[in-house]
Amino acid sequence: MEPFPLPPCEPGGPDLRAVAESVSAWAASAAMGGLVAEFGGAGVRSLDELAEFSKVWDYRAGVKERFDADRIDFEPERDARVRALMHGIGMGGAPKPAHGRYDHILVLGGGIRVALGRTDYTARLLAGGLRRGSLTGLGSLRYRDDREFREGARLGLGPVETEADMMAEAFKKFFPLDHGTTSAHHRSWDGDIHVLAAPSTRPGLRANTADTLTGWAELVHTPSNEDRLLLVTNSPYVRHQHCDAIRLLGGRYGCGVETVGYDEAANLEWGRALSTTELLQEVRSSILAMRNLANHAQDSASTTVR
Repeated sequence: MEPFPLPPCEPGGPDLRAVAESVSAWAASAAMGGLVAEFGGAGVRSLDELAEFSKVWDYRAGVKERFDADRIDFEPERDARVRALMHGIGMGGAPKPAHGRYDHILVLGGGIRVALGRTDYTARLLAGGLRRGSLTGLGSLRYRDDREFREGARLGLGPVETEADMMAEAFKKFFPLDHGTTSAHHRSWDGDIHVLAAPSTRPGLRANTADTLTGWAELVHTPSNEDRLLLVTNSPYVRHQHCDAIRLLGGRYGCGVETVGYDEAANLEWGRALSTTELLQEVRSSILAMRNLANHAQDSASTTVR
């Protein structure tokens, strides 16, 4: 079963009709229908229905960190079937960038090994001939727990209290950085390499992917409608982070957005095997992000018509 491609977004901004068609086809796909049916949701098709149904996969109870999500062991044959269906809905993106140059490359942040894996892959892409304008690691002021501190120390990295610290350490490991400057939310080296420590836009809650994307546009570089952006993350987060980037950056600034997940080499070095329940949690995240994108496209189309 070939996975569904991601919604398109070229420089000039998203084609609203193409985005709507991509989202609708994904929601009504055989893979999605089969996955939902596995959990008693036969007949669920619309994005609103899928979003409501996907609560059955909320193993984080809305607040837990990904690593602390509940885990359920499925019977082996069912587990294999569920994983095959998840592969079919496409949560990993294209295997490599489609273009030879990007005006801006954004490496999305997370835990220490995630930051290292995504940065490692980006560095190898650049060493292999990929050309760029600016390069930014997206982090936040979110403090990490003792597990992250211990892992950073084990790997011989500097102090890694926040998500931005982890991204900065990853950049220092894989890129030669000189002549740095630092402010409360922004570290910069050589004028075109950056690490963002994005603040949260939701009082009392940690910064999320949306905060780091909008923080980059507001605090580091505001893209134009001629710019082409490459986001680097990893499966199974590609689809929902790509959709957020189209909605928040492509739709707002008119830039092109492409998102890739890191390769098998980075996964073997820095990744870990995810449980089936962790993967299902990311299916829910993808459904919610696709619905947000579809609503944005619909609202934008209505505004254009008026």
